[in-house]
Order: sequence, then structure tokens, then C-alpha cells
Amino acid sequence: MTITRIQSVEIPPEEQGVLASLLRLSDPALAGLEVALSKARPTLHRDDLISQLRGEASLAEVGDLEGIVGALINIAGTGYSAGSDTEDVVEAVIATIKSDNVVELSEAEVENLKGLLARLARLKPIELVAKASELSRANDRTFHSARVVTDLRPICSGDDAQVAGAVIVHQLAIRASRNGRRESTYFTLDSIDLAELNEVITRAVKKDNALRKFADASSTPILTPSAD
Repeated sequence: MTITRIQSVEIPPEEQGVLASLLRLSDPALAGLEVALSKARPTLHRDDLISQLRGEASLAEVGDLEGIVGALINIAGTGYSAGSDTEDVVEAVIATIKSDNVVELSEAEVENLKGLLARLARLKPIELVAKASELSRANDRTFHSARVVTDLRPICSGDDAQVAGAVIVHQLAIRASRNGRRESTYFTLDSIDLAELNEVITRAVKKDNALRKFADASSTPILTPSAD
């Protein structure tokens, strides 16, 4: 496998502060964080993952737990998508923090933070969530939401524009992201189209359930949340 060296990583100022906050944690808190992350059940449902961790008494001292976990997943995901070592990503992260001057770190703190980030980002649950996140987004567009607006549109006839009939029109709006930007796409459907779309979705749900049962039988954890 060819390893790509990461040259730079963009990190928002608030995320730089979150990463630096690891240095303010006591040794017991850091140990508790590492243990809690290592035994967490991997899931792409971020709220579920965070709620698991918040249930750990040893993490009471950890402030922005969601921010820390998100940053670690981003580090692991960047390495996976770029085919790079975690250490290279961490080096790029540290270089960005130093060049931006948002957070002031001594050389000793820099080395300490490097070790912490590399160790925590390599924990199996973090790596699994990061890889699953990258795989689930490995498409041209990522779905965000959908809604259908249904109208009864009259058809007028004659010089006096009397209503002679009507059609039912459904407009399907799908919101998605592409290259980090949100966009909406609209489709006009009639009643037959609507029924066909419903049949396709119903069949997809059945296949989703069947695959979950298959994965459960083979003790393969599914990281994507269920529709239930």
C-alpha cells in the first residue's frame, strides 16, 4: 500500500481549542477517556455515541466531549480517505495549529498533544466510525432530507375560464450536499410515480432489514442507525 503524506489540514479555530483542551485534562481523566473510547459501541449515530460516553463517570471532567470525539473521528477519517498514516495527519494538524497561532503551545505541549491525538485516533471504535463515515459519504451527493408537496391544479376551459377538470401533482424535493455545499433537486410526480417510488422504498427497507439479520447472525456490527 502506498502511503500518502498529508501536507496540510484545515482546522476551524474552535476545533483547535477543543484539541488543545486535552492538555488540560488530568491523567485519570485522560485514562478514563481512552478506556471509554476503546470500549464504546461504534455507530454513525453521533448522539448515540456521545450518550454512551456520557454515561461513564470517569468522563465527568471532560468538557467538550462531543467536540473531542468529532475531532478524533475527523483525524482518523482524513488518514483513511487519503491513504495516510495517522501520525502524518496528526503532524499536519499540529502544524496548522502552530501556524494559525489561535492556540499557544510550548514545545513540550506540542509533543504531548501529538502523542495523545495519535493514540486516541487509532482506537478501534474511532477508526471504525471514521472509516464507516467516509464510506457512507463516498458518493457524488449525500442525502439530507426530502419532502413532498401535493397540489390539486385546476384545468380551465372556454372563454369564461370555467374549471373543467383538475390534476393532482406531487413535487418531490430532495436536499443533498455536494462538495460540501447544500443543494435541492425537484421532481414532478403523478400518482403512478408516487406509488412506484413508495414500492421502491418499501423494498429497500425490506432489504435493509434482511441484511441486518444476516449481519447479526454473523456477529458483524452495523454502524449505520436503523430506521426503527
